[in-house]
Amino acid sequence: MTQSPRHHVVIGDGATAGAFTEMAPLHAGDALTVIGGDTANLGRGLAYGDHTVDAPWRYAYLLNSPSAAVVPAFADYLTGRWPDVAERMAGRRPDWLGFGAGHIAAGDHAALFAPRAIFGDYLNGLARAALDRHRAAGVTVTLIDDHVTSLDHDGAAFRVTLANGAPLSATHVDLAPGTPAMDGFCADAGPAAFPMLYGNEAAIADRLRPDQPVICIGANAAMLDVLRFLQSVMDEPAIRMIVISATGLRPEPLIWHRPRKPSVTPRLTGPFDTCAALMDAVDAEIARMRREEGATMAELRPGFKGWIAQERLAGLVPDREERRRVTHLLERRFRRGTHDSIADCDRLTRAGQITDIIARANEVRPSPTGAQVRITRADGAVQMLDAPVVINCAGPGARLALDPLSEGLVAHGWLQLLPDGGGVRTGPGLQVGPSGLRYLAPTVIEMGDAVTPFPLFDLGGLRDQVARANGLD
Repeated sequence: MTQSPRHHVVIGDGATAGAFTEMAPLHAGDALTVIGGDTANLGRGLAYGDHTVDAPWRYAYLLNSPSAAVVPAFADYLTGRWPDVAERMAGRRPDWLGFGAGHIAAGDHAALFAPRAIFGDYLNGLARAALDRHRAAGVTVTLIDDHVTSLDHDGAAFRVTLANGAPLSATHVDLAPGTPAMDGFCADAGPAAFPMLYGNEAAIADRLRPDQPVICIGANAAMLDVLRFLQSVMDEPAIRMIVISATGLRPEPLIWHRPRKPSVTPRLTGPFDTCAALMDAVDAEIARMRREEGATMAELRPGFKGWIAQERLAGLVPDREERRRVTHLLERRFRRGTHDSIADCDRLTRAGQITDIIARANEVRPSPTGAQVRITRADGAVQMLDAPVVINCAGPGARLALDPLSEGLVAHGWLQLLPDGGGVRTGPGLQVGPSGLRYLAPTVIEMGDAVTPFPLFDLGGLRDQVARANGLD
């Protein structure tokens, strides 16, 4: 769009909103307004948020991949600030510096699974530098700490209404609502049941009891964060966890060794008539690479992610309806988690402090102990489990629970839900609704005719989409 002067509004304060802010095509005389809950920490969001200085869990949560695998330049950031990073991490539980001693001694900071709060420092620095560049270029920059309650278009401009009732007029809007809500487990099950770990740490810490279990519903990366949280606030011998999952599978560590092994190059040609046929071929190819090439997740995930671009996926599975089924199924083949946490989880499982239960959680309700979970095992047996604390680690439910602003876009007909309810569709270039409105969140699966092969949970993938939408790829 070439309207001048341009008033460009970015809604959100997470990593995607930070990327929209960085790459916004603005010139002298234009205006930029960023609206979010905490614009001073633009770029962090919930995923990379900081905590109070005295919080034991401040640096407990780690990236799910080696630092350079998330954003390559972040490894240089770590190296350049290593004395400060080492000082901040000294003496903390769990012992991050000790676990990574080999990489640290070799100066291989790229291979470390860095604390997410420190990665948040990096992202916030990128956002602040971008704001400074915009100001230096003659752009008027305004930061507003508030929430947007509605977004409309009057035929000439967008009307952005804030929670305080103040309206704004904008020529362009980028909406970055972040990760969707978790599923309904634990939302209304009493004070001992928590719909998520993040933001509830202090309340959870108050309810912990030595040698009494914490029940985690789900065995993904959020469960590993619960373990690191417990390690930060309890003596390790006192930790007890019960992990409930339908499969019992845990993420695989994505470990970078020295010297690095090259990423794999899949030998898949297609075309495939169905998503299921492609998945069978992917499974066979993964098995071959592990057997013949000794490939691990460190080579498999980046190899497939780099190989199966949107255009290649379209050639592999020409049928669009079948193609959109690929995204989440492909991700399941390459689930990965923090090496440090997985190693500790395996160790405490062998010690009998962590118990895996393969079952489906059906209900969570208050109990005299704290909270009670009703589960159904594979053989149909129903069991009740009690604990002082229950935490939902299952992630978003099967059907999206969109934020109210996104629901409003759906009601307007501007944002399209996919038929299976597992994602949303934008137009080309992330456009939705009237010209000038763009939308990006991890829920986006289709952009025009393009289907993203992997879900946009990786920050690198989100940044790539913002760059492509701005013609910077």
